[in-house]
Amino acid sequence: MFCGLDLGTSGVKAAVFDEKGKQMAFARRECDLIFPHTGWAELNARDYWNKIREVLREVSAKMNGNIQAISISSQAQAVVPITREGQPLYNIIVTMDNRTLKQYRFWKDNFDEWEMYQKTGNAFSTIYTLNKIMWHKENLPQVYEDAWKFCCVPDYAGYLLTGENPLIDYSVAGRSMMLSPDTLIWNEEVLELAEISKEKLSTPVSSTTILGKVKKEVCRECQLSEDCVVVVGGHDQACGAVGSGVCRAGMLMDACGTVDAMLTVLPKLEINRKMLKNNLPCYRHVTDSNYITMAINTNGGLFFKWYKKTFYSCEAGICEKEGRDIYTEIIEQCSDKPSDMYILPHIEGAGTPYNDPQSLGAVIGLKANYTKKDISRAVLDSLAYEMKINLLALEESTEQPVEEIRLIGGGAKTARWLQIKADVFGKKITTLQTNEAASLGAAIIAAVGTAYYKTIEEATACMVHSKDTFFPNLDMYRQYSDRFEEYKSIYGVLKPLNHRISNRLNL
Repeated sequence: MFCGLDLGTSGVKAAVFDEKGKQMAFARRECDLIFPHTGWAELNARDYWNKIREVLREVSAKMNGNIQAISISSQAQAVVPITREGQPLYNIIVTMDNRTLKQYRFWKDNFDEWEMYQKTGNAFSTIYTLNKIMWHKENLPQVYEDAWKFCCVPDYAGYLLTGENPLIDYSVAGRSMMLSPDTLIWNEEVLELAEISKEKLSTPVSSTTILGKVKKEVCRECQLSEDCVVVVGGHDQACGAVGSGVCRAGMLMDACGTVDAMLTVLPKLEINRKMLKNNLPCYRHVTDSNYITMAINTNGGLFFKWYKKTFYSCEAGICEKEGRDIYTEIIEQCSDKPSDMYILPHIEGAGTPYNDPQSLGAVIGLKANYTKKDISRAVLDSLAYEMKINLLALEESTEQPVEEIRLIGGGAKTARWLQIKADVFGKKITTLQTNEAASLGAAIIAAVGTAYYKTIEEATACMVHSKDTFFPNLDMYRQYSDRFEEYKSIYGVLKPLNHRISNRLNL
């Protein structure tokens, strides 16, 4: 049995799968983001570790300790400074945190973006681990000096699970803006410019590398076998791609969770100016043979969560008591036709292709007779439009038309939401037998790391199973296409005003 430990921004999950990909056990703990200041976003590192142990203990109890290996699927970019004893010196600063505008401007104002893109596979952005470490050094110099390692989330968890020197896989390291995408080693030139010591970073390795056995005290606490090993794993989006069977050009994974991310496979290292124009990264896949690129709306599920909390708090309480999912309720009850109102969901800045941390949210076309059901439809339509912009950017940059989309995450639970996306995209969408594709991808990596399967491709063929397919309705697609043209203009029209407001708010 193989356990995929999925370490996200909004929650920690563990899912156990057998060698055929059947889900045998599952546990989840929700995480509360901390917002110390406007634009800042953190997770309590000690609480996060406690939740990791809780989910492992829960699934292990269900499996009577019969777990051969654990592999980690994790959020990237987030970082935590730790001592050699594994004690955190600060909270985990997560991806969406925008405190690093000064560091972002340091790169943007002093260095050629194309040259840096060739060195790191990443366009300039506030989100990278590199900027977060630079922020620590400038604002908390004693924390920087005291830190043994600045770990991303998976190497932090792996170190606490095993006690072995921290390892980070190429996919997570590739999202730090510090790894050379061709040589797969830390780029010493970039580190020198940032004045960051390589000794404070974990060692980059293949995702299928065995980190070590779980520590005896953790085995006892979590009821794990003392023979259970930890396999390094990788970026949750890359793991989700493996867990959804996205393994060749022409297929695309849409991971609809806290963020909405689209990922497609590149058969080789691909660094070109079109990708840079659209702020698309190029980094190593967890398969150890391909590369990947990803478009991301950092506000996808985060915006939907804000909308639920702000407008459906009473209904959410009722749904919780009755064991119903509030998001499904919102989707199922929304109005039946495409909305003529638009929501720009940039409540925490804009992701790809704009990469604009100063963009803000907006509502366009609101009328007095609109109800919450009408607004809900506008939210769903607009979130789909935002991702269609990214879908087109991916196709343009890679010159690879997308033939099929595999949709995973919370957004895959509701047929109506899937149909809306299929109608907006004009593409076939397929779902999976499991809703936990990222955990399944990590479990596949565990199966390969422990040599149960020889390759990721072999394991994927045996463990990934599709479920339902949604085809676009051509009439709806035509209606949406007209509205999409209107939606595309909103960001550019509002950009000067949003930047003016953001400057006033010191964002």
